[in-house]
Amino acid sequence: MKSVVIFDRYNGVDLKPAEMFNDYVKLTAESIQSFFLTNSELNKCTCPGCGSQQVSTTFEKFGLKYNECENCGTLYISPRPADNDIVRYYRESPARILWRERLTRSTDKTRKNKIVNPRFAWIEDSTLEYLDNQKHYVDINTDQEVYIEAIEKSQVFDRKTLINPFLQINSEKKDLSIVDKGLDSIELEGDVDVVSLFEVCDHTSDINLLFQKVSQMLQPGGICFITSILASGFDFQVLWDKSENLFAPDRLNVFSVKGFRNLFTRHNFECLEFSTPGILDVENVKATAGRNPDVTLPKFVQNMIVDGDDSVRQAFQEFLQTNLLSSYARIVIRKNG
Repeated sequence: MKSVVIFDRYNGVDLKPAEMFNDYVKLTAESIQSFFLTNSELNKCTCPGCGSQQVSTTFEKFGLKYNECENCGTLYISPRPADNDIVRYYRESPARILWRERLTRSTDKTRKNKIVNPRFAWIEDSTLEYLDNQKHYVDINTDQEVYIEAIEKSQVFDRKTLINPFLQINSEKKDLSIVDKGLDSIELEGDVDVVSLFEVCDHTSDINLLFQKVSQMLQPGGICFITSILASGFDFQVLWDKSENLFAPDRLNVFSVKGFRNLFTRHNFECLEFSTPGILDVENVKATAGRNPDVTLPKFVQNMIVDGDDSVRQAFQEFLQTNLLSSYARIVIRKNG
């Protein structure tokens, strides 16, 4: 199985300007109250990774309860809103409107250069590596305009389909087919070569339905690209409930490496690549500890990350990448059979 290390540097503020991100977090708390806690039914669930019912710790964020799976270490919200309510939230909530119209547009150039373009280079290169004849590409639950632009520009695929995008897509985009239906209504059995899930696992309520549908869509040997955040990553393990990036529905599920592997095995997928090429773990811990007086770091972490020099922090971030200990994951899985 492949694992990739990426030597790149950028600052988290380049992607999430502090003032706008604070506004986003405030609106998220208000939107969760109005969309999920007031008008929606919440349903209990088992661990989305391994299916265990055993919980070791719990805490609340914005009125929703996070559970840590005792078996695989996956962090997940239960009880939780249904996927239809989550789709409505992403399309209509004031928080996500701010995210689309202000935050992502203000960082558009950096996102393209540092995230989107490398992500699609990864998809195209890996597709050509693993598949002999690739024709049909499907992206599920797209929520950023920069992804649409990159999908349009790709020359690797003859057909491109967007399923249930969280955006209003211009109908004049002729080389994109748009299927605006819930996953339970999708009828693309064995018709797809490549699927992409950009942070989709993080905010999907019925994760088993998602992977059942991905498996049904893909031809035997077809591949799925996943990007996600990991509970087993360094900054989440250190900051835990104090993590500033941890809240619903963006982080409804925060899988561990073990949790993801259990999920893939359960749905008959082979893992071709599992990398954690994140570059912000150390910066996130240092910045959060500096802003939040309630964060108490272990002495070793304090000495290395807060009081240490840049070369030590950089070397440690590279260590995290190499050993699957960063909190950002990129994954390639292949349908067996």
